[in-house]
Amino acid sequence: MRIRSFTAMSLAMLVSLVMLAPPASAQQKSAKACQKDWAANTAALQASGKTEKAYIAECTGKAAKPAAAATTGKAAKPAEPATTVKVRAYDR
Repeated sequence: MRIRSFTAMSLAMLVSLVMLAPPASAQQKSAKACQKDWAANTAALQASGKTEKAYIAECTGKAAKPAAAATTGKAAKPAEPATTVKVRAYDR
């Protein structure tokens, strides 16, 4: 009896979680819709520091490049190799 009630309760919880989960496609907009949003809220979005390209990429769900890498225009300097010193037996 306990196993049946536990199974029924688990199944009901699982079904309710699936029903409450929003679909992923509902959160993403087309680029055209995002451009309209940008045009309507340009001043506020620019004041927050977002560019149009970054806003549209975020709005459509595409990953944008990090702002720091995009603004510097230079690749990060690679670490310098460690120098080695040869020690001769008579130098010790």
